Amino acid sequence: MTPVSPIEQIETEEIIENIHLNLLAPMIITSNYLKHTKNLNVDKRILNISSASAKYLIPSQSCYSTAKAGLDSFTKSIEIEQKLVVHPAKVVAVYPGMIDTKLQADIRSVSENLFPYVNEFVRLSEEGRLQTPEYTALKLIEILLSEDFGKAVVLETID
Repeated sequence: MTPVSPIEQIETEEIIENIHLNLLAPMIITSNYLKHTKNLNVDKRILNISSASAKYLIPSQSCYSTAKAGLDSFTKSIEIEQKLVVHPAKVVAVYPGMIDTKLQADIRSVSENLFPYVNEFVRLSEEGRLQTPEYTALKLIEILLSEDFGKAVVLETID
């Protein structure tokens, strides 16, 4: 989720790192996976981890939100492409929800003048409304193995 600041306060290297991690890496992995499995007549599935931040924009999250919106668009594009190949892969982007990770702890430590919504994130944590990583992983595995995988290209909930 970092960098968490207004865009004019973010260093170029931080922007590049965010886009590399959240958009370019999934694109490259997907490209290589499809390249190496194109002739396999097997059940192929790609699950991209997106975020509600792709759709619901808040201040100081421009890098993360943009990368995740790009990932959603990429996922939709790949789904269209895969309809045209002999042995297609199913592809889905999922909004897993707010997960109690180090990234969440980091975002809660950002000053309010850099991130106006910091107190909302603190409140959600204090109220126990963050998902555990274990719960999230199990739900993502359920989605990946589901008979319905691929029927919706972007899943906005993991429930």
